[in-house]
Amino acid sequence: MSQGIFAALTYLEDLVEGITPKTDLHHGFVAVNRGGGLTSQLNQRSNSTRFFELALDGLAQDDGAAGLSGRKRCRVNCRVRYDVPHDPGFLTRQINEDAADLINTLKGPQYSLATTGIVSLIPFEARLDSILDAQGERLAYILVLPFDLLYLEA
Repeated sequence: MSQGIFAALTYLEDLVEGITPKTDLHHGFVAVNRGGGLTSQLNQRSNSTRFFELALDGLAQDDGAAGLSGRKRCRVNCRVRYDVPHDPGFLTRQINEDAADLINTLKGPQYSLATTGIVSLIPFEARLDSILDAQGERLAYILVLPFDLLYLEA
């Protein structure tokens, strides 16, 4: 099996899709924009609670000791869409639960170095972005969980 960014991101997308949410079980995580062809952008998908993408935020950098290894580092943003319901308090609690589940799931350590090339993953502080309509009303939130992915490109 191949190693590299495609294998690593596919593996992580499958991990996230396997999360069983604690709240609102009928909206599971659904991966979009998986690098298989042009699809609708996450910001443009209405009624898409827990649809997510792993978006690269920069290009690969060498992460090996003195440049002697094939290990690479890349910043990735796990972006999850949440449509705004009538109760914003419920939504922010749900998003907080999901952020904790995403951190625990993504940081592993159940990676298969031989098949995915993933060495490790370093999560950073999550944040909420808003999607607004033309009148400035909030349509949805985007949970953004940035992390550094350390992987082998072979």
